[in-house]
Amino acid sequence: MNSSGRLPPETVQRVVQQNFGRFRLCYENDLRAQPSLNGRVTLRFVIGRDGSVGSVAASPEAGVPNTTAACMAKAAYGLSFPAPEGGVVNVVYPIMLQPG
Repeated sequence: MNSSGRLPPETVQRVVQQNFGRFRLCYENDLRAQPSLNGRVTLRFVIGRDGSVGSVAASPEAGVPNTTAACMAKAAYGLSFPAPEGGVVNVVYPIMLQPG
């Protein structure tokens, strides 16, 4: 899918940060079983013309369980963005995971 729309990166970051608790919860669920868990999950998703999220993929870095990435992908579907100008927007958003 081509990215034909436009949404300022700071808007994308603001929405993700406002909803960061849902991603943190995914991490904390696996952190209990693996106390030294850290790394990165890269979310790739499409913001549709209406601002809804579709087509989410989450790629965990080595050492990050697939359960964490799958939970984060599911959480990303719940994000809601302002409608982009001119079409859909493809987003690649890395999330760093560290205890504390």
